Amino acid sequence: MAAIDRKTEGRTATRKLLSSIVDYLPAIILIIAIIVFWELFNIIFDQPDYILPPLHDILYAAYFHASDQFLPNAWVTFQEVIIGYLVAVISGLLIGVGISESVTLRRAILPLVISSQAIPILAIAPVLIIWFGFVMTPKIIIVVLISFFPIVITTVTGLQSVSRDMLYLLDSLSASRWQVLHRVKFPAALPYIFAGLKNSAVISVIGAFVGEYVGAIEGLAPVMILANSAFQTDVVFAAIFYLSFMGIFMYLAVTLIERRMIRWHFIARGSAGQGE
Repeated sequence: MAAIDRKTEGRTATRKLLSSIVDYLPAIILIIAIIVFWELFNIIFDQPDYILPPLHDILYAAYFHASDQFLPNAWVTFQEVIIGYLVAVISGLLIGVGISESVTLRRAILPLVISSQAIPILAIAPVLIIWFGFVMTPKIIIVVLISFFPIVITTVTGLQSVSRDMLYLLDSLSASRWQVLHRVKFPAALPYIFAGLKNSAVISVIGAFVGEYVGAIEGLAPVMILANSAFQTDVVFAAIFYLSFMGIFMYLAVTLIERRMIRWHFIARGSAGQGE
């Protein structure tokens, strides 16, 4: 019996593996096609390598210059991303809760929140450099300005998504505003909030890059500026790869936290999918 059970488990695992491969096969084929086209672009269109460096040259530059150029500067950029993102999360959640729970705060703060997104970041970044200098502070402020808005909007949307019937029920039970927020509204808003957190996690990398591009001594943006002026486009693309991996890491980290914190949401969604 034990041998039969092991064979059955082995067959089930094999079927799951084959099913996963089939599900991701279109994506795998697309990635392979992009890599092949990238490698053959200069040969097909008779272009010099500095127009679009072959992928193997970019990977070589990313590895060869890692210890002396990319990793130290990527660490500077990553610090700006992490600090700015954490400040954006805290401020975005607080502002979102305040706007949702207080009419006075909504009328006072919401116009300022919206207007802050109408200001071009490239216009305000030089001013921040003048105020604070070439240190990390202006880059963190830019990350916060870019990242906090999706968190505010999704927090407000999530807190206001609770059904009226549930709120009437809690009101009939004489629940306080804190109890309603803590026990009902905030848990119900978590799927919305994490959607905003994942969005902000990715664009926080863009904020750090914009801040460095305007004025910085260290970071990946100065590396790209110097390499671009020297027509070292393989180094430029390698720096872009480092920024992309940084954004992917931030997204996956938030996704992992989401799956740990609101596991019930994915279980309920899976059950609903099976019911359909």
